[in-house]
Amino acid sequence: MLVNNTQVVDRGNRPNISQRVGLRTFFINDGVYVDPYEISSVQLFKRSDTLSPNTVIGAENLVSSTPLMAFAASAPNIAGNAVHCTLTQGAATPCENAFNVTGYTPGTTASGIYRLGVGEYVVVLDQIEALSGWDYTTSTQVAASSLSAVNDYVDLWTVKLSAGSKYQVITNQFSLYEDTFFAFTEPLLLTTSNKLMNKHVRYGEVIDLKVTTEATVQNESVPQSIQNIFKESVITKATIDIRKVNYDPANNGDMSIVSYGLMQITPDNTLIYRWSTPNTIPQSRVGFGSQTGTYSVQVRYTVLNQRILSPLFYLTVS
Repeated sequence: MLVNNTQVVDRGNRPNISQRVGLRTFFINDGVYVDPYEISSVQLFKRSDTLSPNTVIGAENLVSSTPLMAFAASAPNIAGNAVHCTLTQGAATPCENAFNVTGYTPGTTASGIYRLGVGEYVVVLDQIEALSGWDYTTSTQVAASSLSAVNDYVDLWTVKLSAGSKYQVITNQFSLYEDTFFAFTEPLLLTTSNKLMNKHVRYGEVIDLKVTTEATVQNESVPQSIQNIFKESVITKATIDIRKVNYDPANNGDMSIVSYGLMQITPDNTLIYRWSTPNTIPQSRVGFGSQTGTYSVQVRYTVLNQRILSPLFYLTVS
């Protein structure tokens, strides 16, 4: 996945101990993505340290222990010092862009919380840079180097979901690996096949196009345990092309409406593209014809040293 044009590894894609790891959280209320009223902090602990809740959670049901790493939205104030920003501050200077994802840049100060979209937020655990953060709960500086070991971890998001609610801690899990490194004595013979799950879309919908990927290792000498790892995560970058298929000779033939659109990659190698039909299908374009009809979909992605183009898939827009 990309965070402000920087490639990071999603928590579900078997991140190793020497990568930038994107820890995303989605907030949903009554089936709709929503922004919480306030995000106070994100704190990382070993999962084993949280099996007994009172080891990290205090009497107020809030984090009371010093984490391995902490993230918070912050910005410099007029005096040049860091101030703690919240979503509720809106456009107040200097916090107006504190959660803006364009503010993320890899480096020693990239310990912020960033908004990718409605209800979608991310922090980046950077295992490449000497990343450090400030834990406002305990007034302690912490360093991401504390998470340099293979282990299971949790990220605790302290949030206020609405103006009248109390702060609460939302717990997620992730793991860091080192078995993503392999050595083989022969070229790895890896093949993939794809399938478009969507067959029919209605004009006006904003919908996720989903393309599944089946990866197969053909080397007989590769153990099944390693083959299973490629089933979990093998694709590193994916884009999509969508074209209107024009059968009417009065029109100008196939016409592109989405070119190299970036796709999300799930841990099981499913590719997802959020398709807004009203924003990509033109109301009027010379030679385009009707907005409804047949559209072709093709995905491009990288697997090891190969760039794969899927077959053309077709769906109907009505």
